[in-house]
Amino acid sequence: MGATTIDARAKEVLKSLIRLHIDTGEPVGSESLARALNRAISSATLRNVMADLERQGLLDHPHTSAGRVPTDDGYRVYVNSLMEPEQLPAREAAAIESSLRTEDSTAQILEKASQLLSRLSHNVGFALVPEIGRTSFMHVDLVRLPHPRILVVMVSSAGLVTNRVIEIEENLSQDELQACANYLNIHFTGMPLSAIRARLLELMGLEKALYDSLLKQVISVGERAFATQGDDGGDVYLDGTANIIEHIEFEDLGRLRELFRTFAEKSRLVRILNACISSDGVRVIIGHENLEPTLHNMTVVGAGYPLRGEGAWGLGVMGSTRMEYARVMALVDHVARAVRHTLLELQA
Repeated sequence: MGATTIDARAKEVLKSLIRLHIDTGEPVGSESLARALNRAISSATLRNVMADLERQGLLDHPHTSAGRVPTDDGYRVYVNSLMEPEQLPAREAAAIESSLRTEDSTAQILEKASQLLSRLSHNVGFALVPEIGRTSFMHVDLVRLPHPRILVVMVSSAGLVTNRVIEIEENLSQDELQACANYLNIHFTGMPLSAIRARLLELMGLEKALYDSLLKQVISVGERAFATQGDDGGDVYLDGTANIIEHIEFEDLGRLRELFRTFAEKSRLVRILNACISSDGVRVIIGHENLEPTLHNMTVVGAGYPLRGEGAWGLGVMGSTRMEYARVMALVDHVARAVRHTLLELQA
């Protein structure tokens, strides 16, 4: 539904009605709408315009009230054509940047970002971490544990640190493990893990791998160290889920229970949110535009911040469709830019 299908008066009515509904959470009647418009339009005319907007699917008429509420399509017209963009106040923007700079690791920065988004929007804030298989490798350390275990400490180009314990048949000394790590760091830095795995498979087929003891050890250790078995698509920092309870739209306990179950299922939630992220700036997905049924009465405002070609990085806000769209979009955009800048500083 495009805003061009309604005339200027209908646009003014729809815009004012949505603003009133966002402020109050209540269905909006013609009298309150007339007051908001300083009675520039009579109540009778307003009722006719509202009825037309309802017929076009932009408003709904709850059976228990004489007032009307926006539909998902109504919110979409508002976001696309009627809403006035906002910028964060300079003081608030500076405070966000300062708060992020106090953290000294990728994990801490992303966790802080989700907290800031939640606190400043009064909704649910989230920050996504890409699956390890999509990141670019920068450095690895191998630490000998009681045989057959080895601790693998891996750092991505974006500064993401992951730890995992692998098992190998060979009983390698710490010196041998260090030699393997040196080889991997020299030959594979900057490559995606998927490309590294492919290269290791190629090395396995080379004749010299049969005679070069170091290369045999590198293949054995690297094959396991760079495996992504059981990877669930990444990770997510989530903050402010309790804020959902404050919204009257979530009084349905069954629906609320399903929503919190979705929040608890990390792999499912990561897939849902990844689909909401665009690297082209802020993306707004309203109500039934969400493919996930449990989010059909929610809006997701997300933004991507690609770093050195790494995909699936992003953050955003989840909340009721009755949200302050202009402010939340400005907030998500600024936090995404600030996070990207902070992470690049961390890498420097």
